[in-house]
Formats: sequence, structure tokens, C-alpha cells
Amino acid sequence: RGRTPRAVERDGLWPFEGPAMPAPPPMDPGPSRAESSEAGLGESSKVATSKMITSDHDSFELIFMMLMGIRTAVGKFASKELPAEMGPAEFNQNWEGDFLASGTPETPAHSHSDYRFKEYSPLIFRQLRERFGISSQDYMLSLTSEYVLVEMFTNSKSGSFFFYSADYRFVLKTCTKREAAFLMSALPPYHQHLMSHRFTLLCRFFGLHRVQQRSGKVVYFVVMGNIFPIDKPVHERFDLKGSTRNRFTTDTERADPNVVLKDLDFINAKRKLQLGEDKKRRLLAQVKKDCELLERLQGI
Repeated sequence: RGRTPRAVERDGLWPFEGPAMPAPPPMDPGPSRAESSEAGLGESSKVATSKMITSDHDSFELIFMMLMGIRTAVGKFASKELPAEMGPAEFNQNWEGDFLASGTPETPAHSHSDYRFKEYSPLIFRQLRERFGISSQDYMLSLTSEYVLVEMFTNSKSGSFFFYSADYRFVLKTCTKREAAFLMSALPPYHQHLMSHRFTLLCRFFGLHRVQQRSGKVVYFVVMGNIFPIDKPVHERFDLKGSTRNRFTTDTERADPNVVLKDLDFINAKRKLQLGEDKKRRLLAQVKKDCELLERLQGI
């Protein structure tokens, strides 16, 4: 998979119209941090439990910084006119703001530590959101109406953190500086692909951001669309990578109702996608186009 930015949840229930609706995992007080490991980009993961983040959570201040930064930056670019054609100026455009507790002319006052927030390519990501029917107002409402996120506990090994927006429409995931740099380098062809292919099966990235805390700690994170429907239970989940090498779950893992099954589990269970000839043709055509982009990016 090379350096491709990878995501746990892929957005886009192609070939159906409209952005995918979110799906809440089972709510639970959740295990301690010592009993659980956070998910990473592209790792096989299972949603074990989720937990609403409150003021006593270790990540509460970081979450506040992320959401206030998003609200300020997205709001700043919400009414700017989009150019007829995006060029280097828009891809290289960034916005940075100092969020002092006392407030500044550009940023609101708050009751937490001072920090610095960076928004990458704000007009590019705004256009991607609007491409899939997400206005800036809806985006801010989902993410920042109450400054609340839901933590997702998974069994991934990357050490990244995953959070749902309170309405489960979006997933926020911390990433490494290298992953952020790759996404930025891939952004021009990725943007062109998503603008040209509404029904792409690739993960839909809707924002890339950075928080620099007063301690010097720097956190990069992305915002992605969540595909699971909020009004339907998910009985089975498969993480299919197109490989059969060690791609199976154990009896113990399958005893967990929230397990994510793998390629050999799908084959051994004789599962098939019942699409019909027309949707099969369109699905395979879209997969081919998406794979061609990944090949150009040296992603696989």
C-alpha cells in the first residue's frame, strides 16, 4: 500500500445518490486506556465500544482545540467565492491562527491553554465537502454545535485516535506528519478524481488540520465521512483487502459481536454481493478508475 493515506472506514455507498449517512457504534462506558488500543489508518479494526468525551477525559482539551479551530477556520472561508478553477494558489493556501485564552481579533477567547491551529487548503476541502452535499453550516453544526465528540475504541496497532462527531456523520482521526504530507502531495489528483467521480469508493477526506499545543506537542488530524447508516443495525462487517494471506479471524475473535471479518471469512462463508448486472458493471468500472488513481500515486 506504500504511503497512501489509509482510513478505517470508507465513505461512498456507490452507486447510490447522496452522501452516506453515519452509523453509531454501541455506546458503553468503555474500557480503560490500558485495556484498549486506538485505531490507525488502514489497520484491520473493530469497533469495540464508544464513549462520549467529557471534561474528565484525557483528550478533552485536545478535542476542544480541534473543534474550536475547525469552527473558526471553516467559518472564515465559508463565504469566500470559489474560483472557477482551482490552481496552485488554492492547493498551497493555508490558514494559521493563535488561539489565546484571552482571545484575539481573529480567534475567540476560551478557558483552556493557548494553542496554534493550522487549516490546510481550506477552499479545496470546502469544495470537496460541497461536492458531496455538505455545506459549511452543516459541517460546523455536526462537528462543533456542542464541542462534543465520541471516542471510538478499536484494536488497531498504529496508536492513532479515532473520534466520531456527536451525530456520527464524520470521523476524526489523528495521523502522522508523514501521512499528512502525503495527503497534501496527493491532493491535486485526489481532488480532481473526486470532483470527476461522484460515486468513487475512495475514502472522502473533508479536512486536514494541525494543532500545536503550548507544550510544543503537535497533532495532525483528518476529518473523513462515515459510511455506516445511523438508522440501521450492522450485523456483519468485513475488511476486504483483496488478499488471502493470513486474512481470517479466530474463533475467539468471531465470538465478539462487533468483530470485523476478513477476506477468507468472506470466502468461506460463500458471501456474494447481489447487485444485478447493471450495478455490477458500474461498480467494477468505478473500482478500476479508483485503482488507476492509486497506482498513479504509487499507493499500491
